[in-house]
Amino acid sequence: MRRRVRQPSKRRALLLAGCSTLLVALALVGFVSAATPHLAVDGDRPATNTLVGLQGYQDEGGAMMVAPNGTVIWEYTAVGNVFDVEALGPHRVQIAGSDERPDSQCPARYATDNVSGCAHNTVRVVDPRTNETRWRYGWYDVERHEHELHDVDHYTVDGADRWVLADMGNDRVFAIDRNGSIQWQWNANATYDRPADMGPEGDWTHMNDVDRLGNRTFQVSLRNFDTVVELRVAPNGSVSVTPVLGPNRYTPAGYVGPLAAQHNPDRLADGHVLVADSEGDRVVEFDQKGNRVWAAGGSARFDWPRDADRLANGNTLVADSYNDRVVEVDANGETVWAVKTGRLPYDADRIPADGAGEGSADHPTADEPRFDSRLNETGRTVRAATFGVTLAKYGLPMWLVGGPGLLVAGLVLGFAALVEAQRWRRS
Repeated sequence: MRRRVRQPSKRRALLLAGCSTLLVALALVGFVSAATPHLAVDGDRPATNTLVGLQGYQDEGGAMMVAPNGTVIWEYTAVGNVFDVEALGPHRVQIAGSDERPDSQCPARYATDNVSGCAHNTVRVVDPRTNETRWRYGWYDVERHEHELHDVDHYTVDGADRWVLADMGNDRVFAIDRNGSIQWQWNANATYDRPADMGPEGDWTHMNDVDRLGNRTFQVSLRNFDTVVELRVAPNGSVSVTPVLGPNRYTPAGYVGPLAAQHNPDRLADGHVLVADSEGDRVVEFDQKGNRVWAAGGSARFDWPRDADRLANGNTLVADSYNDRVVEVDANGETVWAVKTGRLPYDADRIPADGAGEGSADHPTADEPRFDSRLNETGRTVRAATFGVTLAKYGLPMWLVGGPGLLVAGLVLGFAALVEAQRWRRS
């Protein structure tokens, strides 16, 4: 057996060469991902800046403001995983996200629950000139994954501030005032039956978005239901639920419907809904009857998009998450502007000229649905390789994925492949 291993082998040389190529490719992808954010497409620059919320693959997320030329002109890193960022005014930026804390910093109930660490969810309003926190609200939960704060919407009632929050870990939506007092709340288990085989900390609804539509009316994304619903809050605090899109029930893997693991649905003019259909690698607009009237993307163009906002000019701004970029597409689905962010973007908001804006403009369909051919798909090999790179970014230290570790290992294996190939040719 030992002699057989020592014998030169063409197969071994090819295997070493293949491993070398893969490691070097992963290293180069990592280098690009870790690079300073930069302009990738400059066909039609916007007139104003863009806010980007960065989830990050590990804890390197945060919020930043990008100028039309792709330059980062503001950054906030006090929250390691940002899922929602929006301008409330010229000097007020709202940031919502989650941080993982060690047990020593967790409340007793989470420090002794046999789960390592806990999640600290916060929403805060900061002054981008100084990064000073002007208002803050938060709570702890069991763990970061599937228990994060993904979305908050600010509104006013008779001139008084209100915030409505999507509490993923507790499968609820609730509203608070400036003092943090709860004004009303809705728990999903008041309307839906939790699967009998799912524990209390299981990922049931994966509630990831809430928007105020009007007086006492709110729209909520139930990602694991592949469903968008509308909540109507009565003066006495009771809540009625009306499905807008999807089956209106928990959907295990394999369900096929109009949505697949959607994020950030926005209500547009005429009751249309614009949504990032994440698992479908596309952004889609539906009319009031649930018919698709506009779409852009496909796996050859987007990879797990998680935010889509209709801009005042009719274009659509997309957080193309696993491609590590923010993209603006026109009515035909053509990319007219794009910035590589390098750190897993989750949310993107264009700042209007007046400095304040929340989500999509109340703008109707971008154009007639005439480009379904653009919803093209990549081959299985490319999709598998892309998925492998994404898993590496999540599972491995960032210095290893994009740093000298993989590059050196790849070069060493490449040298070994050359040596083995020379030995085989001489044998």
